[in-house]
Amino acid sequence: MPETRTVERPGGRVVAYASWGDPGGRPLLLVHGTPGSRLSRSPDPELYARLDAHAVTFDRPGYGQSSVHPERTILSVADDALAVADALGWDGFAVLGVSGGGPHALALGMRAPERVRALGLAVGGVPSDFIDPDDLIEINREGLRRVREEGRESLEAFLAEPAAKAASDPGGMLDAAMADAPPVDLEMLARPDVRTTIVESLREAFVNGPQGWFDDAYALTMPWGFELGDVSPSVHMWYGEADRNVPIKAVQKMASQLRVESFEILPGVGHMGWLLHEERVLRTLLDAD
Repeated sequence: MPETRTVERPGGRVVAYASWGDPGGRPLLLVHGTPGSRLSRSPDPELYARLDAHAVTFDRPGYGQSSVHPERTILSVADDALAVADALGWDGFAVLGVSGGGPHALALGMRAPERVRALGLAVGGVPSDFIDPDDLIEINREGLRRVREEGRESLEAFLAEPAAKAASDPGGMLDAAMADAPPVDLEMLARPDVRTTIVESLREAFVNGPQGWFDDAYALTMPWGFELGDVSPSVHMWYGEADRNVPIKAVQKMASQLRVESFEILPGVGHMGWLLHEERVLRTLLDAD
């Protein structure tokens, strides 16, 4: 595992980050899913070096080694990411937001368009009011229902049990959460390389408690604090046609409001299937830089 470094933020908070691949390579900021941590990375340990990429991952507030930030928003996380880029000496960089990292990647494009050289979403999340709950897997459907009908405390009460499971048995939590996902996702999760990296990321995500997930999940269901049309960089998008974590109908609605450079619906795959195309996805972003 790479060395964990931190950057200090206002109020004494710290944001933890890790580097992968070639330290002299092309800068690539990876924004992890929900829940997740800076250990979220490619299952192919040689990929970043092969792409001449200096890939950097960071813990959002409350995950892993990053401090909890009770007032965190999608935009404040973008500011944390920019602080990491500053610490690395990156004037410009490519960004890929995966799943729950997608909205935060878009916020980076809104916050610092002059620094984001290429902006990508791999199964990146969508505004919650675009989603038909019937299109979601059960854990996401119930979480969204609770926020809409009962509020934040109800969401946290619902997530408490899987969060406790994630801390003690991240693989078991993953299997339970994805139990009603499309079969193609279950096949991907059974791959040892994919499973190992996800489980390591989940274990680290909860090492200091569940608050990171609670805050992250709530922020993603609330208004993001910016309009999609305010994201000035053009966006590359990759989504699975069978995804029931980020349903394609909602994605198409989001795409209609973004400046889209490319939008690829990946046939026959769900939420995890973009990993089958990961090298091409990253190469697209790095070569656009």
